[in-house]
Amino acid sequence: MRKPDSITFTGLDARTDLVRAVSIARAYPVEFAFLLSPKRQGQDRRYPDGETLSAIMWSPLISLRLAAHVCGSHSRDIMASGPCRGLPVDLGFCKRVQVNHEAPVAGCIHQFARNWGVRGIAQTREAFPADRRVDWLFDRSAGSGQVPGEWPRHPGGDQLVGYAGGIGPDKVADMLRLINSAGPYWICMESGVRTDDWLDLDKVEAVCRAVYGEASHG
Repeated sequence: MRKPDSITFTGLDARTDLVRAVSIARAYPVEFAFLLSPKRQGQDRRYPDGETLSAIMWSPLISLRLAAHVCGSHSRDIMASGPCRGLPVDLGFCKRVQVNHEAPVAGCIHQFARNWGVRGIAQTREAFPADRRVDWLFDRSAGSGQVPGEWPRHPGGDQLVGYAGGIGPDKVADMLRLINSAGPYWICMESGVRTDDWLDLDKVEAVCRAVYGEASHG
């Protein structure tokens, strides 16, 4: 069984121990992501306030693997090819930017990400599209933790694709067997690594150990 090339843990929040998150990111091939939405920023635990965003951006995560997941009216602006006003952080410090939209247009996401000098991610609810301008994430869950009825096959070759939906510490090994990817891929999780809707780094580390084994600190 092929292991994922990386794991994305989405939802850095006000209670996340960033020092520990950095330690995990140095021990395992993981990406931490934060969520952006104008209406929910600072109002929802998963959408960090300005102070928390500043702490994230000043942490060593920006030199490791950090991603922004853009939602709400921000994503609608991007799909309309209009200016995405009011972004609270410089996305150029991220490695990737995911635009969460029910009808993603790869060209719009590619152009938006390219303007920041980063790689774009788009979501699909069906088979992986052939357009390689963005990285495609299969996700029917939208952060709700719902497991899909089936996982799409890897498109073949060296195309990097992602899988999300109901993955957590207790399920990850079984999910990887079901995904059974034949090419490079990552897995992404949000609800499955939260406790009382706060990011739980114990669960994050449990996932990493289940996938990659014990970390080497030497």
